[in-house]
Amino acid sequence: MEEKEYGFIKEGKVFRKAFLDYTDKEIGEVKETEEAAMLYYTERFALAQAKVNEVEEKINATENKGSYLMKVLHLKETLHDFDAIGDFESLYQKLNLLEEQLNSFIQQNRLKNLEIKTALLAELEEAVKSSEWKSATAEVKEVQRRWIKTGAVDDAEKERIEGTFKTLLDGFFERRAAFYADLEKMMKEKEANYQDFLEEAKKIKEIESYSVLVEKIRTLKEEWKDLGRIKADVRTDFWNQFQTIIKGALAKAKKDGKAKVNTGNKKENLESRSAFLKELAVLNESITPNANVKSLREQWKNLGPVGRVEMNELQAEFLFLTDQIAEKQFIESLLHKKLKGKQNEADKERLRLKIIYDLLNRDKNELSTFQENLDKFNTSSGLDKLIGGKLELQERKVKVKEEILRQFKAGA
Repeated sequence: MEEKEYGFIKEGKVFRKAFLDYTDKEIGEVKETEEAAMLYYTERFALAQAKVNEVEEKINATENKGSYLMKVLHLKETLHDFDAIGDFESLYQKLNLLEEQLNSFIQQNRLKNLEIKTALLAELEEAVKSSEWKSATAEVKEVQRRWIKTGAVDDAEKERIEGTFKTLLDGFFERRAAFYADLEKMMKEKEANYQDFLEEAKKIKEIESYSVLVEKIRTLKEEWKDLGRIKADVRTDFWNQFQTIIKGALAKAKKDGKAKVNTGNKKENLESRSAFLKELAVLNESITPNANVKSLREQWKNLGPVGRVEMNELQAEFLFLTDQIAEKQFIESLLHKKLKGKQNEADKERLRLKIIYDLLNRDKNELSTFQENLDKFNTSSGLDKLIGGKLELQERKVKVKEEILRQFKAGA
């Protein structure tokens, strides 16, 4: 029988000697000579050493050392079954040392993780108090992302800290879900208000007076603004229905108005136009009138015929008022471009006056030049009417700006 320090041969069988808590183990048999068999299993021990050295090198080369604990434990459980002869006890000593080092490293990491997660819990407790759901959700999800990225804590603390985090998280999302459920319910209820509004709006098709219809439409548009918040796509659909109702009513009123042109009551038309001018006068009292001049002109055109003398007077007043409204809107656009949101109200008033002064002086100069050159025009070819119209327009432009300047000064 051949016997060495870590193994022996008995009755043609190769044995590894007992070490630590492991008994003698048969690992093979003699196939040629005893010396060859012992040499074969002794050389195989290098493979066992390589397995241990490899995991040790990997542990030393990485920052995430804790991930190798299971590998070390697996080697401890299986290495004694490896068919080889050698100093297995020294390999187990190394594995025990590695296990001890890894447990220490993991414990330190878990203490660090506990500090991080305790801080994250404090952040979460503040974040979940907010009812600004959009910003709060973003904040909560950021804390959640960092929580997941942070490693495990000690088992003694795990249930407490993970449970607290889950409770806070679940509570927040439950409250958020309840809020949006209530909001959805409220929006559904408000949709009924929109539906009622449309039913009421449909009645405008019965209004015969175009000016009354326009005023009613303006009132309805103001009411629309107060109907409340609903889903954007649903509100758009209701708005499109509302616009269809308006267009239909206006088209009907125009058609009915044209049908009455020849038989219409000029007295009523005169009253309608006079009332319309009063509305324009009120609108024009504002330094920044909010109106669509093109729409105003369209409404004026469809109000119905009156006598020629009356129409000339009304038309002159209409042009004077709408020109003022249009000019004020133009001045306001220039004002915003020059201000760029930097000046206060006093600066704004001074700049507004400067703009109207500049525009008025420009028109006065153009009128003066035009008047000086009147004698030079050849009116024999029928241009006198055209020139007269140009002169009248230029004079009206000056009068319009003079009136606006008067209003600006009075307002200032």
